[in-house]
Amino acid sequence: MDRSAASVRIGAHCVTPVEHLASISADSASAFQALRKSVMAAGPLDHTTCELVVVATMAVTGAEVSFKVHARRLLREGVDLAAMRHAVLVTMAASTTFSQVSAALRWLDEAAV
Repeated sequence: MDRSAASVRIGAHCVTPVEHLASISADSASAFQALRKSVMAAGPLDHTTCELVVVATMAVTGAEVSFKVHARRLLREGVDLAAMRHAVLVTMAASTTFSQVSAALRWLDEAAV
């Protein structure tokens, strides 16, 4: 997998945002991952639905690197690209602009490669 589009470069290595955080503070990265795991399990939504909410939120906030990390994870888990596109589209005119939705749809295409 080409991680360059969903990672940050530290020297000669590409790492995910959580890996970058871990390189600075392992305890902080562990706490972040524990928090995310707890939040994902805290209610009635299944894992895929929670991740679709995360992807849509990252589209709204313009968090391209993290968006691609989560999109690629969903693709590996067998989630249909159309479902992710729909999650991004439903944000249009509700909480984000047309141009941000368009950018996020492009990010999905790049993550699916």
